[in-house]
Amino acid sequence: MPTGISAVLVFAVGGYAVYDRFIKEDSGIAACKAMSEDKQIDGSPKGSDAGDDDLSEAEYREARKIFEDSRHDKIREHGTALMDLLWRVQQMPEDDGGALAFIGPMGTHVSGLQTACADEGFIIKLDS
Repeated sequence: MPTGISAVLVFAVGGYAVYDRFIKEDSGIAACKAMSEDKQIDGSPKGSDAGDDDLSEAEYREARKIFEDSRHDKIREHGTALMDLLWRVQQMPEDDGGALAFIGPMGTHVSGLQTACADEGFIIKLDS
């Protein structure tokens, strides 16, 4: 490979790495920011889904990916766990009391996500 092409390739790869790591907003931080502004994690207004609180599988996967792609360990850990718990509870039959078993882990991950977002400067309230 000619030297000029190698240099351009190295510069392009390095430039993308800088953009991806330092310039592009982290998806977990964007979710924290949205929640601190009382919006949904994707930045859309709350209540824009006509009152339907249930997630479709596609919405669950999209919401989980927002946290999964975060560069911040605690946001990634608590955000993905919280999405997984919400999805699992939603899939349970309504008359099944098994959802009570998830209260402890749910509290752990809600408070963990609040703390992780606060550590990055975003105060969120997840109880509404």
